[in-house]
Amino acid sequence: MTTITSQQIWVNQQSLDDTKVVSVPLDMNALQPDEVILETDSFGFSANNITYAALGFKMGYWGFFPTQETGFGIVPVWGFATVKASNHPDIHEGEKVFGYLPMASHWVIKAGKVASHGFSDIHEQRKSISPVYDQYLRCANDPGYNPQREAWQLNFRPLYMTSFVLDDFVDDVSQGESLLLSSASSKTALGTAQLLKDQKANRGATYRVVGLTSVGNVDMVKATGCYDDVVSYDDLATLDSNDRYWLLDFAANGTLINNLTELLGDNLSKVTLIGATDWQASEKPNPKALDAEIFFAPARVKLRQGEWGHEMFLAKYAKAWQGFAHKIDTTFYEHSCAGTDAMVKLYLDTLAGKADTKALNVVTF
Repeated sequence: MTTITSQQIWVNQQSLDDTKVVSVPLDMNALQPDEVILETDSFGFSANNITYAALGFKMGYWGFFPTQETGFGIVPVWGFATVKASNHPDIHEGEKVFGYLPMASHWVIKAGKVASHGFSDIHEQRKSISPVYDQYLRCANDPGYNPQREAWQLNFRPLYMTSFVLDDFVDDVSQGESLLLSSASSKTALGTAQLLKDQKANRGATYRVVGLTSVGNVDMVKATGCYDDVVSYDDLATLDSNDRYWLLDFAANGTLINNLTELLGDNLSKVTLIGATDWQASEKPNPKALDAEIFFAPARVKLRQGEWGHEMFLAKYAKAWQGFAHKIDTTFYEHSCAGTDAMVKLYLDTLAGKADTKALNVVTF
């Protein structure tokens, strides 16, 4: 058999709740030089993937995995894949990799920058916004890979990369402000909070790490132990008005930020925009009016990889990641999601804010 059917989930870029399952034939004998077919083994899914869709135009996420029909796109995910077919001399069938994938059972990439730790997709059709998203790690040579903890890697590790470099950024420029993290139950916020809190002593820092979340998530967020304090959106008035704050915003809810600005006044010294978990917010933040910085994790990754070297960066990251994964072991549970119908439902539930934030989703075709 030389033809593979790639099952793909397409999303209407103008109406994110409009999806369709499409079958696309791939001919293994038609691979061009250096092209490789990756077969998706499993991927994670959470509010972070909704951010990719919600910011698809603004940040360029729709450009990674183009469809054959104008107006539709494929939401990126992080997952494991196996090389199904290869026309590259240094990449062999059966090899397992981890990286940025489409919601598709199979996908053709063009391999380049091949090294012992991994390789990149340099396909002409891939409109990438950063080389960080184009890298595929070879699991056999990845210090952070643990076959017993794949569910954790799928759901947390790529998000923890943002947490890792965001913590590094805050450490670089912080002037001692207490740190407010909105959407505190989100996986990226939890990872950032854990690093910020756990490294205070080493840094000789006195800041407080405060999670802001909905009333229904307060107990869950407290149970993780990642924050010094957790405050619901309904209780913002309980924040110490004498403290100075830096808001690390993962929600992109303009009303929330305006409420904090009004409440804290000049004591809200800085706002950094990171994610968009609240993609349905009626009011979006205005970066210029807020004098807010937009944090783009891949740029920070590229900076540190350049300064530390790729191997050292991976080693530092793997050490931090493993410490975090064990810290919150009991807060989350693994949840299997198999088949296109189930994954479309998971996507729509997450889009509507109805998905269980404690689930580590392991999604398979």
